[in-house]
Amino acid sequence: MKQLLVKPIVMVLLLIVVPTVLLTVFQLNSLNQQEENFERIYQRQLKSVIFSLNMYADDVVGQWVSKISVANQTPIDSKTKIFEFIKSTPQIKGVLLYPYKKNNETDHTLVVGDIRSGLIQEIQDSCKANTTDITRLFTYLQNNYQKVVPFSLATSPQYSAFVFATSDNDGNKWLGSVLVDTEKFLIDLLVPRIQSTAQQDMAIAIKNIRDDSILYANNKETEYDDSDINETLWQLPHYAIYLKPLGNTAEALMNKRSRNNLWLLIMVDLVLLIGAVLIYANVRKQLQLAKIKADFVSNVSHEIRTPLALISMYAESLQLKRVSSEEKLQRSYQVIYRESRRLSGIVNNILNFSKMESGKRKFRFDTFDLNENIRQVLGRYQYATQANDVEFILNIDKTIPNAWGDKEAVDEVLANLIDNAIKYSKNQKYVEITTGAEDDMVWVEVKDRGIGIPQKEQALIFNQFYRVTVSNLAQEVKGSGLGLNIVKKIVHAHNGSVSVQSQPGKGSAFKIYLPSTRDKL
Repeated sequence: MKQLLVKPIVMVLLLIVVPTVLLTVFQLNSLNQQEENFERIYQRQLKSVIFSLNMYADDVVGQWVSKISVANQTPIDSKTKIFEFIKSTPQIKGVLLYPYKKNNETDHTLVVGDIRSGLIQEIQDSCKANTTDITRLFTYLQNNYQKVVPFSLATSPQYSAFVFATSDNDGNKWLGSVLVDTEKFLIDLLVPRIQSTAQQDMAIAIKNIRDDSILYANNKETEYDDSDINETLWQLPHYAIYLKPLGNTAEALMNKRSRNNLWLLIMVDLVLLIGAVLIYANVRKQLQLAKIKADFVSNVSHEIRTPLALISMYAESLQLKRVSSEEKLQRSYQVIYRESRRLSGIVNNILNFSKMESGKRKFRFDTFDLNENIRQVLGRYQYATQANDVEFILNIDKTIPNAWGDKEAVDEVLANLIDNAIKYSKNQKYVEITTGAEDDMVWVEVKDRGIGIPQKEQALIFNQFYRVTVSNLAQEVKGSGLGLNIVKKIVHAHNGSVSVQSQPGKGSAFKIYLPSTRDKL
C-alpha cells in the first residue's frame, strides 16, 4: 500500500506543491522589485517638485537680469530705466553695474538703489576673488547664454548678490550685480509657488542651512531632518527646500500594498495546498478502495472456489459409487447441502449488497415473531453445531412484542452475525443469543468469545469491503468484507440501530434494535 502511495505523492508534489512554492518565491521577488521601482519613481516625482521650484526661482532671476541688461543697452539713460524697474520690484535692494576689464578693475561704477558703500566694496571684492567664475560668465555671454552666479555677503547675510555679465549697444562689457533682500525674495516669490504646488498633499519648508532655522513651512506641525527629501536652492545656496509627503508615506503605501499582495498570495497558496491535500486524500482513498476491491475479488473467489471444490469432489464420489456405506452417503449429502447453502449465501450477499448500493432492493414490512425467527435461523446451523463443536446459548424473552420489518432481511442480519461469531472464534466456538425489549423497540444481541475487535477498528468494521487488519487475520479467515455492511444497511432501512462492544481476546457482542410498531418506520 505504501508503495502505491509513493507515485501519487510525487505527482502531487510535482504538479501542485512545487509550482506553488516556485510561484510564491517568484511573487515575493516580484513584490520586492515592485517596491524598489515604486520607491524610485516616487522619489523622482518628489524631487521633480523641488526641481520645478528651483526652475521657477531661476526664471525670476533670469527675467530680472534680462530686463536690467536691456535697460543698460544705452548707458546714457540706463540709470533711469533701472530705477523704474527697482521701484516695481520690491525684492531688489539695488543694482550695481560697472565696465568689465580683464584685471577686474573699474574706473566707473553705476549704482542704482539703496546700496551702502560697504556692500558695494564687498560685492566687488567677491568678484575679484572669483575671477574664474566671472571670466566664465562672459564666455557664456559670447555663446548667447546669460548665466547668473549667486554670492553670499558675510557682512550682511540678509542680502544676496546675483552677479551676471552683459553688454551695451557699443559692444562694451559690463559686470552687473543685483542686490536682493533674501527673505523677501523667498516669501514674496517662492512661497506662493510652494503653496500652489503643495496644496494638501505634501509638507514643504524653506530652511536656512547656516543656522538650521525654518524660514517658511506650509505645515507647522511637521518636523524636517536630513532623511527627508531636500535640495539647496540654485540661486540661494544657503537655503534648502525640504519636502515630506503628508498622510501615508511611500513606504507605508508600499507596505500596505505588499501586505495585501502577500495575504492574497498566502490565500492562493492555501487554496492550492488544500487542493493538493484533497487530491492526495482522494487519490489515497481511491487506491485504498482499489486495493480493498482487489482483496474482495480475491476473497470472494476463494470463498466460492472452496464450496465448489467440495461439492464437485463429493458429487464425483457419489457418481462413481465410491461411497458404499449409508453413513458415508449421508455425510456426502450433508457436505454437498452445506456447501451449496454456503455458496448460495455468498452469492446472495453479493446480490443484496449490489441491490442496496443501487437502491433497488425492496423490503416487505410486516409483523413477525423475532424469537421464532431466531429459532428458524439457528435450525440451519444444526450441522455446524455438530461438525464444528459450536455451543449455542439462547436467552429468549418470551414477553417481547412482535417486531415490524422484513422477516427475510432480518434473517439475513442474524445469519451474518452468527456466521461471524463462528468464523472468528478459534478454540472455543461459543455463540450466545439474547432478546429483549426497550421502549418501542425490540433487540437481539449476538455474543461470542472469539478473538475480539480492537477499539480503533470498531468504527470501521461496518464499512463496505473492510476487514480487520490485526495480525494476519484477513488472510487466515476468509470473507468478502460485505457482511457487516449489509447488516448496517438493513437495520438502518428499518429505522433501527446496530452497535458493537468488544475487547481483543475476550470476544464481541453485536446488538441490533428493531421497531416493534409500524409507527417507528
